[in-house]
Amino acid sequence: MDPAFIQAELFEGLPESALSEVVARFQRRSFARDEQLFNEGEPATSFFLIASGKVKVVQTSVEGTEVILQVFRPGQLIGALAVLGEGTYPATSIALSDGVVYRISAESFEELLLLHPQVTLNLLRFATHQLQVAHRRLRELATERVERRIARAISRLASQIGKKAERGITLDAPLTRQDLAELSGTTLYTVSRTLKNWERQGILLTKREQVTILDPHALIVIAEDLPETDRPS
Repeated sequence: MDPAFIQAELFEGLPESALSEVVARFQRRSFARDEQLFNEGEPATSFFLIASGKVKVVQTSVEGTEVILQVFRPGQLIGALAVLGEGTYPATSIALSDGVVYRISAESFEELLLLHPQVTLNLLRFATHQLQVAHRRLRELATERVERRIARAISRLASQIGKKAERGITLDAPLTRQDLAELSGTTLYTVSRTLKNWERQGILLTKREQVTILDPHALIVIAEDLPETDRPS
């Protein structure tokens, strides 16, 4: 059994025999970097459990620009809520790296929910969490300063895909400055200027498609908008 099924919150509390039955309903699929698992507006016919690799979910604004909603890692689900509405995918999923997912059809998933009430309960908890995440993002975009939004975006990524490195914490996925701009709801110019300023302060280090947080405390100070006296000079 792939460890992703054991990690997945959707299947918490299931006995081993039931989990084995669940696993049998999924189909394994490999994907390459930049591959799209599903597209915004397409009929939502299935959802995916990430086994390896990282996937970003993006939405197109009315102006035609992409906005990154979330970055997902192994053990997490993408597209699960869309399949229940018998509608379309509200966003597009794009692979940040090569990896593997497990796919289940909407019909098979509905049967699974009827057979295993624990999965239904876990799905409700998952939906509530996703709604809370969306509300926080909307509040940030509407009320918070750009610098704080960028710091929060990087802090979130560190908790989701951070990997302990020789110097600090490295975000374990290829992320461009444009990706960070989309996550923060700002421009590429503003992100570039802010990151350069933080590099001068020794808060982080950026290379091509890589960010390493050298001073997590300093980043948290900015993200949480703590007093200026707590910030690095």
